[in-house]
Amino acid sequence: MTNIKASTLEDARSNWCIYVQRIIENYHRDAINSNNVVNTIYTRLDKFLESKPTVENGKIYTSTYFPSVNEVNANYEQVWCKINTAHPIDAANLGFRSLGEHQSISKMNELALNWAYNYVDERIKNAYQAADITINYRETQKATGLSWSYSELVFQKRDNKSYLLDSPYLRTGNLFFEALSYKHYCKLLSPKGAVDFIEKISNN
Repeated sequence: MTNIKASTLEDARSNWCIYVQRIIENYHRDAINSNNVVNTIYTRLDKFLESKPTVENGKIYTSTYFPSVNEVNANYEQVWCKINTAHPIDAANLGFRSLGEHQSISKMNELALNWAYNYVDERIKNAYQAADITINYRETQKATGLSWSYSELVFQKRDNKSYLLDSPYLRTGNLFFEALSYKHYCKLLSPKGAVDFIEKISNN
């Protein structure tokens, strides 16, 4: 289920929110992919914030945004994803259903670092492993889209051997406004951010 089929950094980076849609909402690895997901990568923050993930006409629509260094308080690239919860996907009768309960978004931060570790060369792998870094993965639920939009991904060094990686997210159920119902928004470490982190640790 968590298999990520990306051979290049750009493939992983540009398709990360598709992986988020599949993995967090607990679908088989062959169920959700670029054939049935329309993933829009926004270059303007205002347009991204206005966007809403949907399921329409047999397609799953998701939104992706890579904030610039001026927009965030973070040393490593992050990716913001807007996906659908499993409810509208299952209701659309696309020929597959969620396998069960949704997963924590911390899973995607962990997978980003795992993917990055397998992507870098052996010298960097060995140096990173020798550094023996521990990462404490957490997630923080936000109450509204506005509070989520202003929240920050926290990736902080705690001491010489440990880091905190805390992701803000918003998950909605059936709300009064249909356009706001069954959405899942999250801010995550991107695959590029993960590669940069591993390389920096390895070169220390």
